[in-house]
Amino acid sequence: MITVAVAGGTSPAVGRAILVGLKQYPEQLKPVVLGRVTSETPKWLLDMGIEVRKVDYSSEDSLISALRDVHTVICTLLAKDGTWASTQINLLNASLKAGVSRFAPAEFGCGALAAPKVALLSPQIAVIDACREAKRLHPEFEYAGFHVGLFMNYLAYGGPNELEALNGLNDRVEFIWHIKDMRAEIPLTKDGDIPRMTFTEIGDVGRMTAAACLLSKGEWQEDFGMEGETARMDEVVRVIETVSGGKMTVTFKPFEQVVREKNEETDPYKKFWKELEMMCARDVIGEGIVAPILNEVLKKSGLNVQPPNSIKDWCMNIFKISAGG
Repeated sequence: MITVAVAGGTSPAVGRAILVGLKQYPEQLKPVVLGRVTSETPKWLLDMGIEVRKVDYSSEDSLISALRDVHTVICTLLAKDGTWASTQINLLNASLKAGVSRFAPAEFGCGALAAPKVALLSPQIAVIDACREAKRLHPEFEYAGFHVGLFMNYLAYGGPNELEALNGLNDRVEFIWHIKDMRAEIPLTKDGDIPRMTFTEIGDVGRMTAAACLLSKGEWQEDFGMEGETARMDEVVRVIETVSGGKMTVTFKPFEQVVREKNEETDPYKKFWKELEMMCARDVIGEGIVAPILNEVLKKSGLNVQPPNSIKDWCMNIFKISAGG
């Protein structure tokens, strides 16, 4: 039995999705949750019957004690107070001292090349550097950054089946595609082309991450990109129109406009989304486009993992349309 500790497992989106995925293998994987001593355990987690170990992320002793029997640590923590990197590095160091074999930092977003280009993601550079150093000092130790592109669930905002299709996502941001108003604002590349983007649904992220915990020793890779589907932004528009039976109003932003809007934005959080928009417009594999490395590894492993949702699959869910039409 492999014990997997999910740090940040109290989050209703990625954390919960990973726990649901882990519980699909009751004979092989035992999930536990690391929860802050200052936080209440949500009812949905209590209902799942998963052990919650309360920790102080600033205390190495507290973390080591909670990790004594743990094989794999998956971090989904998000700290907005400037401690995001230090909290993860504390957890990494405690994991090494507790004898943990595998560690996944709190990636679960854009590709591995995005962090240097996006201010709010830049703390992850230090975390990955710490993971590399840990691997150098402990060759048997494994780590992996799970990269997913954009959560497909962001397309659900404003849709008829919004609550269910969001799958716990509570970040109230409409990015590029606005389902309620049936419009899209697509950034263009420097050459005036329409960029591509990788989408992965949150539930699929949980299932594929859980399956990765069953991979043989030595199979984890620093970049564990996963993919539901990668498509051009106008192709996403066509899927939405086909599934909904409606017509989207599409406007295109020249690259120069995308850069100008990003530079003029002063609110840090809004600037983050402007930086993501510019990242998408660069159309670079490893940023907004994620190579499906984990998809291929799982396929070759022989593990019976449910195929991830395509964009059409998820749009049908958003608009409450059955597969039969």
